[in-house]
Amino acid sequence: MIYVASKNDVYGVYLKEPCKKGAVVCDLTTGTLLPGPTRTSIQVSKKYHVEDKVGRYINHSCNPTCKVVSFFVVSLRDIESDEEVTFNYNESESKLAEPFECNCCGKIIKGKEA
Repeated sequence: MIYVASKNDVYGVYLKEPCKKGAVVCDLTTGTLLPGPTRTSIQVSKKYHVEDKVGRYINHSCNPTCKVVSFFVVSLRDIESDEEVTFNYNESESKLAEPFECNCCGKIIKGKEA
C-alpha cells in the first residue's frame, strides 16, 4: 500500500493506491522498540519509540495527511495515490533527538514538550 521514494532529492513515503480517512497506512509493530528517540524513530507511547524500515522515511508536515496512533500511522483524510504520507512531529513526538527548521512554516520542530 505504501512505498519509499526520493522526490526532489528528499526521501518520503507515498501511497500506491488511494485510501479513505481512518485507514491504517503504516504498521509499526514490526519495528525495533527503543527507550528513547533517534533521528528517525517514531514515538508510539509515552515511554517508547520504534525504529521502522519504512516509518523512518515518513516526513513532518504542519498540514499532515496522517497521525500516529500507538503503533500505527492512520490517515486523517482521504489520500490519493502517489500522495505523501506525513505526520506532525510536534503533535506525536515529546522531544526530537534532532530538532530542525520546518520547510513549510520556518519554525523549529522539536516536539510537543521540548
